[in-house]
Amino acid sequence: MLNFYRLPQDFLKFSGSERLDLINRLSTNGVNTLEKFHSVKTVLTSDKGRFIDLLQLYSLGETVFCTCSFQNSANVLSHLEKYTIMDDFTAEDLSGTHETILFFGDDASAFINKITGVDIAALTENSFTVTSDHDAIIQLNDDAFGGVKFIFAVSDKEYWSEKLFADENSSEFGLKELSASEFETKRIELGIPKFGAEMSELTNPLECGMNKYVSFTKGCYIGQEVIARLDAYDKISKHLVGLKIKSPNKIDLSSAGKITVDSKECGFVTSAAYSDAFGSIALGFVKTIFLDYDKNYIIKNNESGLECTITRLPFTQ
Repeated sequence: MLNFYRLPQDFLKFSGSERLDLINRLSTNGVNTLEKFHSVKTVLTSDKGRFIDLLQLYSLGETVFCTCSFQNSANVLSHLEKYTIMDDFTAEDLSGTHETILFFGDDASAFINKITGVDIAALTENSFTVTSDHDAIIQLNDDAFGGVKFIFAVSDKEYWSEKLFADENSSEFGLKELSASEFETKRIELGIPKFGAEMSELTNPLECGMNKYVSFTKGCYIGQEVIARLDAYDKISKHLVGLKIKSPNKIDLSSAGKITVDSKECGFVTSAAYSDAFGSIALGFVKTIFLDYDKNYIIKNNESGLECTITRLPFTQ
């Protein structure tokens, strides 16, 4: 079966001769040498090393197309404007003008190849292609979902909907659209951080295990001193973990908050779901000094406590 999900995202366009240089000076990854038809993810951080957002940059030559978290484009633009002084850099909010669909499953590459003729095997994690008709961006997805990202203009929605979701494709590939709750459960099972939950003003990229989006050799950027110090002295204060709740029943974790061990507060819950494979599960952060995968922890839920264990991510049996 081939799953797909319509990813809620905001979109931006960067132009000007210093479009990459500015982002390079403000974010965690090296982006100033990004070549045309190549893509990179980088994190905008505050001066305390906390999340502003995770950006994905797509170099189109004279401009950079960018995705950021849904309903966060204004915050990103405000942050960029704060540090744009004499730079030849212009940022434009394109939110609402494009859509992103993530296709994932064993047949994702074959499906996209059939629809567009694009040889997915020729793509690398850091490259993308643009279709010859109606300019859709096609790229391998680099997180634990895998699969292929398909980004197109809203003005071409009717065209792509007819091509992607024709009855013959549903019959051949078993296309299944995931609901928001189904996708969220899968995301939690895979341990993928989400902006506004795991990625927040309380956390930094290293605590979320997002080291691959951080360059430790590129030099200064906003928040660099904090992140470099955490890495150099192994001082990461908390880690993203999975939480398995010990209960045979579905648990409502909507009011869950603090995590304790041996009657000591040691962390907090960020996301929760019920999984058919693992039961009631959650993501959260536990302070490094309290990490013990053999101990029982307590999640404070309303006035009661839920016993749980912590696990490395992704969740496994």
